[in-house]
Amino acid sequence: MDFTWIVPLLSLITLLAVGVLALVSKVEVEERLHDPNQPVSTLAKDGPQGGVAFLIPLNERIRRVPEVEPVLD
Repeated sequence: MDFTWIVPLLSLITLLAVGVLALVSKVEVEERLHDPNQPVSTLAKDGPQGGVAFLIPLNERIRRVPEVEPVLD
């Protein structure tokens, strides 16, 4: 029995499955993009992290030291 047809068949099935998965994911992302009730991304400038500032190396960040009132004895 000749099984040389199985490799092209499996590759076509895999290609079809990846294409269907990509289309479904694209539709989900577009629906989520247009939904105003979705939370903002953490990488967005108005997100909870304040953008990608956390990607700046520590030695290059501007340090903000909270001001402390002096204690008088």
